[in-house]
Amino acid sequence: MISFRPFLNGDIPSIVAIWKNHGPDPALAKEISADLFDRLVLSKLYFDRRGLIMAIEDEQIVGFVHAGFGPNKDETELDITRGVVSLLLTHADCPDPKIADGLLTEAENYLADRGAHSIAAIGLGELCPFYLGLYGSCDLPGVFESDKNRTDFFKRHAYQPNAQILCFKKEIGGFRPTPNRAIMRLRRSLNIEFASDPTARSWWDACTQGCLPQLSATARSVGGHEVFAKALFWDMQTLTGPEFQRSMGLSRLDITDPAAPPGTGEYLLEECFKQLQQQGIEYVLAQCNKENDDRAILLKNAGMDHYDTGTLWSKNVI
Repeated sequence: MISFRPFLNGDIPSIVAIWKNHGPDPALAKEISADLFDRLVLSKLYFDRRGLIMAIEDEQIVGFVHAGFGPNKDETELDITRGVVSLLLTHADCPDPKIADGLLTEAENYLADRGAHSIAAIGLGELCPFYLGLYGSCDLPGVFESDKNRTDFFKRHAYQPNAQILCFKKEIGGFRPTPNRAIMRLRRSLNIEFASDPTARSWWDACTQGCLPQLSATARSVGGHEVFAKALFWDMQTLTGPEFQRSMGLSRLDITDPAAPPGTGEYLLEECFKQLQQQGIEYVLAQCNKENDDRAILLKNAGMDHYDTGTLWSKNVI
């Protein structure tokens, strides 16, 4: 007999055990600890124990699902009409599909009862209340195309594909700038300014990334005040641990002035790669909407390789 109940503080060891023993899952971070789970999940200001639901069989926790909400347009508070099933895991020793099916139903009921109009699977972009960096890439990518189990699961439950996200990666351990006259001209006309742990741009940004080490980079005109482009990276080793390759995630890249000289974005990334390389970073990860051709070309021109595609699967509640 399978039953379901909200999270209790004593459930953390069982959650960690399920995370480590739920079977092959290359899209999910391999390691999680009680301390990390508490810091990145339970400590969120908007955490609601009713949205973290345990599946119980024979008095043992055999799975869990975590549901939450995205932000409003101004990112100043939760928007309870935008539901997210952030994660669903079951123990590998409990393959009964009724466990996962029941957990998803419980999560959907929780979200609908709170006022959700739509429900997204895993999350994408600003729909990232929990598990940033613990699933997928430098940002939540929806569900990876390579993640067949989750794709089939949400399709079976009537979730429909929406936005698609291209995921990129670049090894910078041996990075060397490519000789380029255009880049040389930009080097004479632009300054790149770096700052550690910049101020969060919104309440939501502070909630989701505020506890993570960050590095910002700004491309500014020499001798002037024009800001042409900005980039923001976060240190993913905070989540993966010291035994893994050091990686930084590119969470934002904005060409802020339409009058920016051609190639400004590529030049900014090149200078960022050089700076990160000096700090011992080995890989940089980035994402962009599949329909954003200009951004995809910029990332490719900067030498980043496309390695997977994410899809936002969602369904309407009303």
